[in-house]
Formats: sequence, C-alpha cells, structure tokens
Amino acid sequence: MYDGKFWRLDDDDRESALADWTDDVRLEQIVCPRYPGHRRAGRRLTPLTVELPVTFGDFVWTWGGECLIQASVLAAFRGRGISGFEVRRAAARFPRDHSQPAPELWELVITGWGGVAPPESGIRLDESKSCNACGHLSYTAFTDASHLIDPRAWDGSDCFIVWPLPRYHFVTDRVRDLICSEEFTGVSLLDANELKWPAGVIPALSPGRLSYWFSEEAARRIGGPLGIA
Repeated sequence: MYDGKFWRLDDDDRESALADWTDDVRLEQIVCPRYPGHRRAGRRLTPLTVELPVTFGDFVWTWGGECLIQASVLAAFRGRGISGFEVRRAAARFPRDHSQPAPELWELVITGWGGVAPPESGIRLDESKSCNACGHLSYTAFTDASHLIDPRAWDGSDCFIVWPLPRYHFVTDRVRDLICSEEFTGVSLLDANELKWPAGVIPALSPGRLSYWFSEEAARRIGGPLGIA
C-alpha cells in the first residue's frame, strides 16, 4: 500500500515562458454527424514541433499543456527506473532572429493510469453537454481535489493520469524526490490534494476520448469498459 503523496507536475512561470506550437502541428477535425455545431479538434496527427522562448528550463511546457524534457531529465528518469511514461522526439527551434541551436527535447507522454476521478471529487459526466453521436464528453469540474485519486484504481505507475484530466501529469514521491535532488528547473510540484482551479478559468472539462492520449490498444483495453475509448 502506497503511503506517500501524489503530486502534479506543472510549469514554473517564475523561471520560464511557454513554448508555442508551430504551423506544422496538425489536429484531427471532428464533425458531428447529427449536430454540425459540434465541430471540434480531436487527437494530434503530427509530431510535436515548437518554437521555444528565449528562457526555459530542463522542463519545457507548451501553451497546449504538453511537457517537454531535456536529455538530462530523460537520462535521470531512466536511470532511476521511473515508470508510467514514454517519450517522443519533439522538433524545436528558436525564433528566426535567434542564432542559438535548439536543444534536444522529448515530449513526456504519460502511460500510467490512475483511474476515473471518484464522484466525491465533484467530477461527473455532464450528459446535457455530451453527445453520443460524435462521442463528445463533457464533465463538471472538481470541487475537492483530495478525492481526485483513488489509490485502488491506480496502476502503481510513478507517472499517471486521472480521467478526465489527461493534461494533469500526476507523479509519486519518487519522481518528486528525483526532481528535487537533481535540481531540475522549469517545473513546479503541486500537492494533488490541494489543487485549485486558476482564477478566471471556466470550471468545465472536455478531455476528448482516451484514445487522444493513450495508444489505441491501451485506450481500448482501459477505456472500452468505461465508455471513454
């Protein structure tokens, strides 16, 4: 039984700015067969390519919420045997007026599963805003972060997501301790029990389908029985 804390990895806006997608990034376009107004973006179809800010750290975050890591972070994660992630090579560049070559960056892709947020968290499927015809899912926001993670549904991975919060990178004490000991920059660690909605953000969740975030095989295996694949 895990007796530690869970943490959310987030950007550290005190030290670094966010990276921008380039025009090379393409998203799936979904049009509802029943309601044309349900047109929306789906999964990303291309590798991640970004334009970097002038200042950034060992962790680099995008405006879309993706987490990129430098080679030093990847080596540390692999060396310590951190589980629940894979990486994809990301293409990065600086603005054209910048002569410095961009570093090697990897997109941190979370593969660990923390289950579906329990109803006690305040998260529930909003059927009035969801659509069976095109598979759009809409959820209410959490009101009590201390109930976001059900340890009984967690697969034990060091890095994991909880549905319907696929952009929340949750990690265990092992990851937190590694980040702190290596003094990696560009990242903050937030106690998962104390998470709050940012001021001014509309509290609603539209995460798409699990297949937008996990491999098709994993999405079918995990999300099929839950109706979220």
